Amino acid sequence: MTFKLSTKMISALLLLALMLSMFSCGETDESVNEQTNVSENIDETPSEPAETEAEKLSDNLESRDLNGWEMRVIAHHDHLSNESTIYSAEMDGEIINDLIFQRDRSLEDRFNFKYTVIAANGWNDNYIKLKNSVMSGSRDYDMAFLLPFSTSGSCVKDQVLYNMNAVPNIDFSRPWWHTNVNELFTYKNYLPFVSSDYLLSSYQYSNILIFNKVMAENYGLDDIYSAVRNGTWTLEPFGRMCEAVTEDINGDGKFDVNDQYGLATNYGYHAITWGYAIGDQSVTLNDDGTVTLGYNNERFFTLCEWLYNLLYASNQAFEIGWDLECEIRWNENRLLFQAMWLNDLEKYREVTIDYGVIPYPKFNEEQPLYHTYTDARSGGVAIPMDASPEVIDMDGLILEAMSCYNYNEIIPEYISSVTETKLSRDEESIEMMGYIARGRIWDIGYTMTATDSYTWAIQHWLKPSGGQIASYLEKNESRMIKSFDKIIEAYEELAAMDWPAV
Repeated sequence: MTFKLSTKMISALLLLALMLSMFSCGETDESVNEQTNVSENIDETPSEPAETEAEKLSDNLESRDLNGWEMRVIAHHDHLSNESTIYSAEMDGEIINDLIFQRDRSLEDRFNFKYTVIAANGWNDNYIKLKNSVMSGSRDYDMAFLLPFSTSGSCVKDQVLYNMNAVPNIDFSRPWWHTNVNELFTYKNYLPFVSSDYLLSSYQYSNILIFNKVMAENYGLDDIYSAVRNGTWTLEPFGRMCEAVTEDINGDGKFDVNDQYGLATNYGYHAITWGYAIGDQSVTLNDDGTVTLGYNNERFFTLCEWLYNLLYASNQAFEIGWDLECEIRWNENRLLFQAMWLNDLEKYREVTIDYGVIPYPKFNEEQPLYHTYTDARSGGVAIPMDASPEVIDMDGLILEAMSCYNYNEIIPEYISSVTETKLSRDEESIEMMGYIARGRIWDIGYTMTATDSYTWAIQHWLKPSGGQIASYLEKNESRMIKSFDKIIEAYEELAAMDWPAV
């Protein structure tokens, strides 16, 4: 089957192919020797619209009749993220919403089933409801869109989630499955939840930087896009640029909301992304039932000294409140860089000060990839432990079909649309998103522990340590390791269950 594709989508599709090859291979720094030159893979077509033909991938599923089965999916719902990434109740003219609506109707017709999404009341309420349903045997839900992070490891310890490695009709070799994520949370073949292109949120909550093109030109800064391509986009030039633009505009001798800054960032979840940007992660779960902690190394210590100066000792950074909008608006032209999630770009389509999307800088030029963290709000898909074999089979069928549909129709359109602004469409930003996607990191420490844990060292201990964070890490190592005792114990018990072969 073929379809006609306008030029505006070509770069997005090529980027998607790159992203999904990364997902499928599950690459790490140990297995990747150099950053792919993404610019060579971006289509350099004329500005005039053109048409080409591209082939969609088939899900290779038989179009079965599910006899009107109602698939009940419980989804988290709060002020930052909700069921709208997986479900649309009606057409409203917004392109992604309408594509999701069309997907649901198309697959409902194909398989003769009803897709029902039940919004919970809070980011952890859906897990509590799912757990209570399993414990009571009421079978209220067939599948769940969870935020595993919100459970602080209970999604494993409670043993209420079915093994996603034992679900029929799922083919993890297909490019819409985020294989590196799924492998990260698999322990001895037990996998409590999965990530795929069914979750638009798995793209939306990647941490990114944007830069102010007007300020960069006015200050004669080096071409940042070229630095990314050349592998020279590192902490050193980033810090130098922040220093160059920072200014006490009103001359009152203090830095506040009225002044100009190199960086605006949340000092919590965006700030800890710097630890991932240098290729580190807080916890690795080993096959022998032990955990290995990251951070306690000279590379991380050097980062923390640099970051302390940037955030606390130089007036170069402006703090954005937790889950709040930046008080300095982008159109005020007083921020060179701003940290955000990818989906925050949706709020920037009407800005008048042009911006570019870039990855967090590398530690040094020898670092193979540009890395970022994909926030736990990207979520996961799970099936309740007490689901019947028939429901598990149908769950797998629909999840595979929806993931494929999103891969073909929705994700390319999202990638294409998210960088469109009132001023222009920035093909270079799409190119930069390829670098961001290739180096995304997930962390089992972030997902399975609370926000006061070792994982959040930069948020909690960077300032009081004056950037000398080593002793703070050492004092908290044993508590972090112990926090995984019950998680690993539950993983062992779950892995030992007699799961059906698929």
